[in-house]
Amino acid sequence: MADRPVVAVTGASGYVGGRLVEALRAAGCPVRPLVRHTHAWLGADQVEVDLLAAGASSRLEGTFDGVDAVVHLAGPNETAGSEEILTATIVGTDRVARAAQAAGVQRLVYLSTMHVYGAAIRDGAVLTEATVPEPRHPYGVARLASEHLAASGPDPVILRLTNSVGAPAEPSVDRWSLVANDLARQAVTTGTVRLATSGRQRRDFCALADVCSWLTAAATSRDRVAAGTYNVGSGHTIEVLELAGLVADAVAHETGRRPEVVVGPDGPQAVDYRVDVGRAAGVGLGPTTPLGDAVAETVAACRDWFARKVHQ
Repeated sequence: MADRPVVAVTGASGYVGGRLVEALRAAGCPVRPLVRHTHAWLGADQVEVDLLAAGASSRLEGTFDGVDAVVHLAGPNETAGSEEILTATIVGTDRVARAAQAAGVQRLVYLSTMHVYGAAIRDGAVLTEATVPEPRHPYGVARLASEHLAASGPDPVILRLTNSVGAPAEPSVDRWSLVANDLARQAVTTGTVRLATSGRQRRDFCALADVCSWLTAAATSRDRVAAGTYNVGSGHTIEVLELAGLVADAVAHETGRRPEVVVGPDGPQAVDYRVDVGRAAGVGLGPTTPLGDAVAETVAACRDWFARKVHQ
């Protein structure tokens, strides 16, 4: 792989994709952002391609010509309908993997999810890469199927991500349903952090900046990051209520006024589990950014983007 590898990114205008393109450019890597529709904020060299359209495979092969690594992020998120999730995710990954192989790409990186473990996320569980996935939701099922398809691509690396926290590259990136983003926007626009439940659910949260660093390393450091599957995240869980407290703390630090945290009714019984990220940490894909910093970044972005509109 060249000193400055060329990296193609599918889903480049998404929540992770927009920040990853920034990170790759900052690392000096030429980037080919693949999008369904171009966005002025994403900069030059965007390639429009619909992974489900007729002729997408040949379009991808041409786009991947001269590319050293492909990072595949495109696909519906967990809020989409079942049919869209299953069709778009699986077909898109199959086409990307085949095109990367045909174009002579040296590495394919696929960003998967902890949702593939599904019912294996039980109280007291320690999830390792050897844990047998038991997905129940179409999102997890589609992502696990895509892992198998990505594994047929060139020198594949599959990263199973927990829950990332951080500001998107641009406010129009519609991932404000993510819990940290939702709570941060609430805090700066309403002065209150309101939870839909008691907040006792436990999640493994990690910084979006770290996710982009891990993807960059996986795409550009084949000598360090061997092909295979890696769990990536912080390696420990916290309650959503604690996350809400971090949001309130970040607002208080910026404004001098701490928003009230309002909890909702009890939800399903909390499951206390842990995601083992030791394998990833062993190749340099471990967490380095404190969660509080990622929350503060998100709050600051929300104040810049949304607080002004509230007061106008």
